Amino acid sequence: MHRLIFALAATLAAAPVMAQDPAPLRSRTEEMRLEGRRGPSLLQPGFAVGEYVGFSRGSARSTAIPLRRSQVSNVQMQVEAPSLGGAVQGACEGGQAHTRLLWITFERDDLSYVCRFSGAAPADAQMSLALARGSLMARLQQPQRAGEMTWNGVTYRFETRRVGDLPWGGGRVIGYVISRDGVDVAGVALGGLQPTFYLPPAGSPDRDPAAVLAINLFLFQDPANQM
Repeated sequence: MHRLIFALAATLAAAPVMAQDPAPLRSRTEEMRLEGRRGPSLLQPGFAVGEYVGFSRGSARSTAIPLRRSQVSNVQMQVEAPSLGGAVQGACEGGQAHTRLLWITFERDDLSYVCRFSGAAPADAQMSLALARGSLMARLQQPQRAGEMTWNGVTYRFETRRVGDLPWGGGRVIGYVISRDGVDVAGVALGGLQPTFYLPPAGSPDRDPAAVLAINLFLFQDPANQM
């Protein structure tokens, strides 16, 4: 028995381990503050996150009747950067998820928040975000969101998780962490007075998709943040 246990331990020790990078995310990324810019119109405000500049237009409405509550969110955005090679457009709204998102563990709504990208984006670029199902009280305690984005054949996953200094958001979503192949590569902190983005360093192949995804998560008219 002891020989069997020893052999098993040796095998496990020799096996490759897909572990998370031990360095904190914030020490491996470039911190950037959201900046306001003039957009095409008052209804399409501009923004800048480092070299990524663009504008957006969004709306959200919520209706409540006995035993039912409904939220609708719609966002159109455009972002440009020298490395993107042009303007990326995104159209986001509620609908069926692009993928089945079987890795998400919480009980979620049937419909997701989905984005389709065009312009300078890769042909396969798309995003799906799932919201947790549950009572209003449960959502106030800990809003849960998760999803993934496909970009040029690579899948980036994201989930609500604290990135900045604030430990809680009073029922609001306070941040997202973005990962690739199980390793955190980027994040966005939504708590506080000014959103903060944590992007991969310049030259990283993850920088452009992480920036587009993080900006889209910031622009999402989250029902929990509208209450």
